[in-house]
Amino acid sequence: MLIFNGKIYAKNNKEFTESLFNTSGTCNGFYKRIRSGVQLFNIQHELTAFIVNRSDKDRFIVSAGTDNGKPRYMFGLSTAAEKWLGIDGNSFAGDRNAISNMRFIP
Repeated sequence: MLIFNGKIYAKNNKEFTESLFNTSGTCNGFYKRIRSGVQLFNIQHELTAFIVNRSDKDRFIVSAGTDNGKPRYMFGLSTAAEKWLGIDGNSFAGDRNAISNMRFIP
């Protein structure tokens, strides 16, 4: 599981289902780790956001989606994605802080 900005994201359907009965709360969606960051999917498994986490100086969040089955990353973060992630109103530094504090739980 991934905890980002106080919201929980499941690695697979089993973790998502288990979160329904967990006292820590239900998952906000799903995640997938890739080399340059973390892809975030909504509960319908649609790619919605991407957390770029390449180095301490290269951390930011962008909206994402798919086109012909391939991931596509935007140049910024939409208002809808900000609300879904719970970071609406955050500054760039606040987003970087949220990225620094994200945790993967086995």
